[in-house]
Amino acid sequence: MKQLHWFLFFALLFPPAVSGETKSPLAVFQEANGAYRGGDYSQAASLYESLATQGAGNASIYYNLANAYFKQDRLGRAILYYEKAKRLAPRDRDISANLGHARGLLEYRIEDKRNWYAKTGEAILAYFTPLELGIASLGLGLLFWTSWAFSLYFRPASRWGWRRKALLVFTLGSLSLWFLKGIQALTRQEAIVLKSQAAVRYGPSFKDQVALRLGEGLKVGVRKQAGEWDRIVLTNGETGWIYQEEIGVI
Repeated sequence: MKQLHWFLFFALLFPPAVSGETKSPLAVFQEANGAYRGGDYSQAASLYESLATQGAGNASIYYNLANAYFKQDRLGRAILYYEKAKRLAPRDRDISANLGHARGLLEYRIEDKRNWYAKTGEAILAYFTPLELGIASLGLGLLFWTSWAFSLYFRPASRWGWRRKALLVFTLGSLSLWFLKGIQALTRQEAIVLKSQAAVRYGPSFKDQVALRLGEGLKVGVRKQAGEWDRIVLTNGETGWIYQEEIGVI
C-alpha cells in the first residue's frame, strides 16, 4: 500500500467535525490501511471509496483503493482506480507496475489499430500532469523573456545565441503540450468496463440490438452521451452505445 506523507496536508483541509461524530480524512485513511492489513479488503475499499467520494481523492488513496479491489478479484474497478492514480502520478513505478499486472490478467483484449504517431502522442501526454506542464511553461516562459529583456539592455548584439534558441524551443514545446493536454481533457473522456460481458448496442436503448460484448477491465473512449447511455469507441475503431452503469469514467 501507498502512504504518502503529504496526505497530512490533506487532513488540514478537512478537519474533524466539532461534534466528534465525523472522523477526519486522516483517521479514515489510517482505519482503511488497518482494515487492508487485517485482510478486510471490502471494508478497506469502502473506507477509501468514502474518501474519494468526499473529494479527498489523490494518487495514494486511488492506489490503495485499487489494491483493495484487486484483492477482491474485482478487476474492472481495480484497473479504474489504478488509472485514476496514474493520471495524478504518471511516473510512479508502483502504480505503473500494478496497473500493468492487472491489465495482463484480462481475458479479452482489443487490438489497437491507431497510427503509431497517435500512440506516441498519447504516451507523451500521459507522461506529464496538466499542473506539471503549466508550471514548466510558466517557468520557461519567464526565463526566456527575462533573458530576452536582459540581452536587449546589456547585450543587444547577442539576442539569439544557441542557449536562447534552445530555451525558446523548450518553452514552445511545453506550451504546446500544455495546450494539447487541455484539449484532450475537454474533448476526450475515457472509461473502464466494470461489468463482465458488458453489452454494446447499436443505439442508446435496451431495445437496440447488441453489437458486441466487452470484457471487464477494458478501456474505452467516451464520445457522446444520451441520457443514461454513452457512445463509446474502441481502439480498433468499433463504436456503439453502452449503459453508463456498466463503465466507470477515469
